[in-house]
Amino acid sequence: MSSPHACGLQRALVALALCAPLAAGAQAYRCVDAASGRTLYTDQPCKGGATVVPKPTEEQLQRDAERAQEARERSLQQREQTVQREQDRLDAARSAEAQRPPPAAAPSESQACRAAREEASFRAASVTATEEQIRTARANAALACGQPAPPEIVVAPPPRWHPHVYPRPDRYPGYSGPAPWPRAVDSQPSYAPGTEPLPMTTRPPSATR
Repeated sequence: MSSPHACGLQRALVALALCAPLAAGAQAYRCVDAASGRTLYTDQPCKGGATVVPKPTEEQLQRDAERAQEARERSLQQREQTVQREQDRLDAARSAEAQRPPPAAAPSESQACRAAREEASFRAASVTATEEQIRTARANAALACGQPAPPEIVVAPPPRWHPHVYPRPDRYPGYSGPAPWPRAVDSQPSYAPGTEPLPMTTRPPSATR
């Protein structure tokens, strides 16, 4: 249960809240509704009503007008400062973006890379270019385009044929010259005297007729 002091404080707060719109320059009255018995606050005088907020003087009205004008000017100044700070922030961001150097192009998109690739293609298609020139052009193109150079291919020449030299026999000590050729063996059989076969005589074809 609330105390009478608390109820009075609540009624005072309600009265101030209701009279706040009227305090800017109008006079407030507290009236009692005869039908419902409720207490009302209005800026119009009523029968049996009591003045809650006295009518302000000219000096009070002037001060209230000046305070209201100052409040409006402060609010406007704060809004202008907020807008100016936001504009300054945007200008600083645009200035920093304009002063930022453009990003460097990728090595594969540079003019040096394109020129090196064209040179390598020309060397590879040329019938007069040597293998060394083609390999050099391809390595230069890879380096200009930011790529590792291809592994170097080392071509080993085929071994040269050297005939085997046999040492001469006459160079050795104790050499007595080449061996003699073997003697020819007579292929005719040998017969004892008086046993030789008689020679065969061949008749001419006319003697047989």
